[in-house]
Amino acid sequence: MQSPIGQCNSSSGDVMTNSDRLKWYCNEILRRIEGSGPISAIDFNTEGTHLAYGNADGIVSTIEIGKADISELTQHCHICSKPYQIFLSHEPEFDCLKSQAIEEKISHIRWLPRSGRSHFILSSNERTIKLWQLTELPTQSFSNLNFPVECGCRRKVVIRSLSDIKVPVCVKNYENTNVRVLNRKIFARGHGFTIVGISPSADRETFFSADPLRINMWNLEVTNEVFSIVDHMLDRLDDRSHLITGISCSNTSPSLFAYGTNRGSIFVCDTRSSSLCDHPSLAFHSLAADESNVLTILTNSISDLKFGKFSDHLVFSRDYMNVKTWDSRMPNQPVEIYPVQIHLRKHLTVLYETELLFDDFKLTVSSDDRFILTGSYSNTVKIFDRHNPLEGSYKLTMQDEEASSFIDPFRTTDSGGVGGLGVSGGTSVFVSPLPDSIDIPWPRQLHDELIDITDGGYSKLSSSTLSQSSSSSLIDYSNEQLFTVDVGRKWLQVSWRSGSNVAAVSHSDGIHLIEALS
Repeated sequence: MQSPIGQCNSSSGDVMTNSDRLKWYCNEILRRIEGSGPISAIDFNTEGTHLAYGNADGIVSTIEIGKADISELTQHCHICSKPYQIFLSHEPEFDCLKSQAIEEKISHIRWLPRSGRSHFILSSNERTIKLWQLTELPTQSFSNLNFPVECGCRRKVVIRSLSDIKVPVCVKNYENTNVRVLNRKIFARGHGFTIVGISPSADRETFFSADPLRINMWNLEVTNEVFSIVDHMLDRLDDRSHLITGISCSNTSPSLFAYGTNRGSIFVCDTRSSSLCDHPSLAFHSLAADESNVLTILTNSISDLKFGKFSDHLVFSRDYMNVKTWDSRMPNQPVEIYPVQIHLRKHLTVLYETELLFDDFKLTVSSDDRFILTGSYSNTVKIFDRHNPLEGSYKLTMQDEEASSFIDPFRTTDSGGVGGLGVSGGTSVFVSPLPDSIDIPWPRQLHDELIDITDGGYSKLSSSTLSQSSSSSLIDYSNEQLFTVDVGRKWLQVSWRSGSNVAAVSHSDGIHLIEALS
């Protein structure tokens, strides 16, 4: 069993030689039990010291990431976690104007840069965004009291002169701290439709939020004023062209942001050119403007996009079938295409009828823009090495989550409620790893396969390959073959820990912490 978080000199970095094939391990599995809300969002902070996740009950939980003792299995120090803090972020609401119930489900979580001993988190449900502050306060102990306490009662002391009066001494213990949660700001009434994404700006003063028709820019200190920098007015009520599906801000330039649409287009905007960015500075298109096939449009809809960590030229996007890398210096086509679910192209009719085509798979990128990680069905997660695409692709089969009697991560019987907030029912979403197994100790190596990225159209600066890939992957809409894909676990949420080869991947019932060793 992994020990509590400690210190270890061994670490795993992002830099490896192309000839080495990584070995991926599952360090911990953080599960929920029946009756608690499904996990809906996860995110590592910028420093990589904490992971936050939210669920459908409106609860946000944070865990602290550290190093365990050296494993006898791998002779390395693997990452491990321990509970940090938990709080109730959102509650159910009701829109009286539209007679619509607003769920408390956490749809997005984003960390802001740390300031001193405080962490800051942006969390949102369908309509409201909240800014939370998590501050580490040292415990205090008092001595030299005028009325000392003995056996729980204050002992009376007779004070006859000034010399009998004592000055109490307060000692702060910074090694033993308590985490206090404060709701700093509430950003409400900025969206009339479901929020599809939030993204902090690199200036540390503003952040962006988006719904299908509008993108707003907020100041972190101002809640009663918002700037609409993208506003798509529909010509007709049935107009569904270029609905916004996601947003991402540049990691280096505060003025740059990009948003994806349901027609596979990515628009890059620069706030320096115009305060209203209805006309983007740059556009990437996956489909022709006159494309009318419904299945083709759905499979090319952008479910997530990310800017490169070090370069504003690169934009990574995920649609239902592929992961694509776009370069602003070559905007006519993606410079890289990695197949993720091309094998499902012959089952598009079934996927459409079962609404699986609307699953929003996320992607994440490593600190050096080398690895791209995204989820899929059938208990698989896929990782692509951009430096060695032919030999550095991984199809990981995730660890099974066997039943075990470990501490319940999402429910406790503590009458104190959630983090002292007094939530009824004693709900708690603190996580706990699975116990050690005698047969298979932790960490457990994941089975991985080499992905044939040439099947489905891996492309690098090849327009002919791109066109062949698009046509071959979308040409067959028949339902003749047997649909055998396990869709019980959809690995929708992913997040990469900065500065290491560690990632968190999640389905609705659990979070897996995985790590790669060379």
